[in-house]
Amino acid sequence: MRNIKAVVYGIGEMGKITARMMLEKGIEITGAIGNKSNIGMDLGETIGLDHPLNVIISNVAEDVFKKEKADIVVMSVGSMMEPMYPHFQKCLKNNMNVITIAEEAFYPWRISPKYSKNLDELAKKHGVTLTACGIQDIFWLNLLTVLSGASGLIESVLGQAISNADNYGPLAVEALNIGETKEKFYKKQEKTGTNLSFFGIALESIIADLGLKISKKKERMEPILCTEDMVSKSLGKTVKSGLVIGGNQITEIDTKERIYFRSEFISKILKAGETEKSKWIIKGVPDLYLENENLPGPLATCAAMVNRIPDVINSIPGFITAEKLPKPKIKFNFSISGK
Repeated sequence: MRNIKAVVYGIGEMGKITARMMLEKGIEITGAIGNKSNIGMDLGETIGLDHPLNVIISNVAEDVFKKEKADIVVMSVGSMMEPMYPHFQKCLKNNMNVITIAEEAFYPWRISPKYSKNLDELAKKHGVTLTACGIQDIFWLNLLTVLSGASGLIESVLGQAISNADNYGPLAVEALNIGETKEKFYKKQEKTGTNLSFFGIALESIIADLGLKISKKKERMEPILCTEDMVSKSLGKTVKSGLVIGGNQITEIDTKERIYFRSEFISKILKAGETEKSKWIIKGVPDLYLENENLPGPLATCAAMVNRIPDVINSIPGFITAEKLPKPKIKFNFSISGK
């Protein structure tokens, strides 16, 4: 038996947290792929350790794959399928399993069928697995499906998640049009269209896991306005009262089985005392309610990915979405057979 060997792909804030967790679990990091800001630096120093790891960060993925042997690539790069597609391709073509926190890849079959099909075929051809996971694997998909086991009848399902946009960097904040007027918010939305809701994507995985069929789906984004001046750490400025402080992405899905699903993904700058949280309400026989307060989004996301690493390595080849994996749980053994 030996410890799992991994390549870290993406050394941003989430990648740094993930790399430290992997080392704590005994995973051996054999390579690191970064961007212009950290190329040539030692990974240990970059992620905040007091000693080097003798793993130099590169920006040429193929060179890392050819030079360093690994069981899996642990990827924290982006969110959307189209820009992530070439990153996934590089890994799969080099016979590397991949686990990622790219949200759109969590359940992409309806929203990105071409890329999903191509990646599934490529992974099978090379005998490896691609999976996306993270906080949605635990708090959106699996908590709800387990809770549904106490239902005799379900009429409707409501899920709500509140996320602190400031935790995820300036790009996430800018995408929400924070600091704009309500009128500009709607004008930009008319021009660019409603962004895909990551909670809505997870909702599709829940429906698939429950064996239901989607008959209709619709999404919209509503602005959330400041009621007082608030400071955005990511933007480095104050957002004045009355301006946009975040958005609520609402997804509504009707199923052929006449069960109504609704998710509300509220991403905003949180006030002092507010915390990230998630909740589920199932209306039926009986009514069921589950809420998680003080949800540590980044830490929970990274821990969920690290704990899934053995599941992905042991999975069948292909693009295997999270509802097809074993139930998630903490892992204490990160060793595998082989050299």
